[in-house]
Amino acid sequence: MILRDAPPTQVLLIDTRSPGEYASGHLPGALNVDLSSFRARLRSAEELQGLQQSLAELNGRIGASPGRPVVVYDSGLTTRLSKTAFMLALGGLEVRLWPQGWEPQATEQAPSHPVPTAPWGELNREILLTADEVLGESVLLDVREPHEFASGRIPGAKNVPLSHFRADNAGELGLQSGQAVGLHCRSGARSALAFWLLREQGVRAKNYLGSMLEWEAEGDLPLER
Repeated sequence: MILRDAPPTQVLLIDTRSPGEYASGHLPGALNVDLSSFRARLRSAEELQGLQQSLAELNGRIGASPGRPVVVYDSGLTTRLSKTAFMLALGGLEVRLWPQGWEPQATEQAPSHPVPTAPWGELNREILLTADEVLGESVLLDVREPHEFASGRIPGAKNVPLSHFRADNAGELGLQSGQAVGLHCRSGARSALAFWLLREQGVRAKNYLGSMLEWEAEGDLPLER
């Protein structure tokens, strides 16, 4: 969910901006967490189990729990915000994005410290695509720029650059509420932003988190040029 008004109370606030921006003024109680650089091979059951364990440990460190919504904010609907929010949702948390409207309340300068909880995490497979599932998607959208798409692409993928996505134009993209759609980019960040925009419209989007960085590195996956 993308918030347009103030969030409910008793939420866990996550500020994904740079440490300098965070220090200049953040929401009271907000933690500074940026997961946008996450990368990991995710093809085997063991690797997926390892990801779930890592996300469970992260949830424990930041004091997240399944009954407490998480509100993630940044200076606009950035890929940094979107991928961090995706990672937290992937760990089983109820996540909301707050891209604007929080600024007048960002008056705290002292860093906030988490109250750790017991590690908890449940991998949300409803939103994740792995490399071995990608080719089974009936609709797979590559949200990179056309020149990136031309340099190498997953067979069957359709190029729809991220700039074409809005929170109200799924129909213009030929998509319908309830439809299953796979998304990818280069590192899973731009596709995370497209994921949230489509989910906002009821499209059952999934993000191929490894995206082209993983696909091209594996060696046994088909590539078109």
